[in-house]
Amino acid sequence: MATLGIMQTSFRHEKRYMRELARAGTTCGFMVFRFQPSGHLRSTLQGLHYDHGHDRWRKATFEVPNFIYDRCFHTAPTEQSLTFIKELKQYSNTVFLGYGLPGKWAVHSVLKNDSDLNEHLPLTFQLNHRTAMKVIRSLLDEKAELLLKPITGSQGNGLVHITQRDDVFHLIINHKGDIHRHNYDTTRSFHTFIENLLSKKEYMAQEMLHLRDQNGRPFDRRVVMKKQADLWKELGRGTRVGLPHSFVSNLHSGGVIKPYADLGLSKDLLARADEKISELSLRAARLLELHFPPKFELGLDFGIDQTGHVWLLEANSKPGHSILQNKQDLHLLPFQYCRYLQSQKKGVNK
Repeated sequence: MATLGIMQTSFRHEKRYMRELARAGTTCGFMVFRFQPSGHLRSTLQGLHYDHGHDRWRKATFEVPNFIYDRCFHTAPTEQSLTFIKELKQYSNTVFLGYGLPGKWAVHSVLKNDSDLNEHLPLTFQLNHRTAMKVIRSLLDEKAELLLKPITGSQGNGLVHITQRDDVFHLIINHKGDIHRHNYDTTRSFHTFIENLLSKKEYMAQEMLHLRDQNGRPFDRRVVMKKQADLWKELGRGTRVGLPHSFVSNLHSGGVIKPYADLGLSKDLLARADEKISELSLRAARLLELHFPPKFELGLDFGIDQTGHVWLLEANSKPGHSILQNKQDLHLLPFQYCRYLQSQKKGVNK
């Protein structure tokens, strides 16, 4: 019997999705396991095995599965975890369904080189200690406000919104879903803040786009793409709407999923935007797989401004599935893709 191992940083993550995957795996003739990346790779792993008869997970020791579905969400991965994952990727008897994306700057650089996608990307610069203040000042002079994004990370954590009036810099920081506000009344203190920020993480600076609905709430359009055989297919899309006082729409930062019509924007404008989003989603998915190791799934976030222009904001190789819970075949797709890889007698590139 074929085996699928789901790799997670914590067994508390995605409990519902894991259970539905396990149930679907049984109908597809798979044994399903869950494990965490830790220590050095051995011939056997410790984790959880899905017991179909009792519909529950049980502690188990098992051989390295035939296929690995990586659903790890790393904040600060340990050296042990990184070593384990590296060894697992080099292990000849298993196949990863897909690999993660590199940092946001590498992804942006690839997308920017495509002429059709480039016009839908916000103006973005990589920051370093030597030129950060010059870049930030230049963007503020030109755009009046900007966004600092961590090059690694997800869920909107670590985003910094900056505006300047006279010599005062006004900052709004999204930290694990909480909004923090700070003012720096001298350029020296602001410079110190930026230096401290860059000493902890790599960042890029991006123009701040006005992507709000008629009620002043930030929103975006999340598209989930999945590989079906050798073709990318859109599985679904949904609208995430943030809180009026916030500048992010992520679900982990207080955002909620709303019907498209709740935005209060023109139906014609939204219809045209959705058509463009379909075109850009497929183009971006193909381009990212062309330049980076193969993928099984992608989450693509799009903004729509008041003129109807579509902006590609971010690409994520491990999208959440909240907007797809009513999709009947969602949980069958990983196993169907395993069968496809099996039929090709090849996996993804190591």
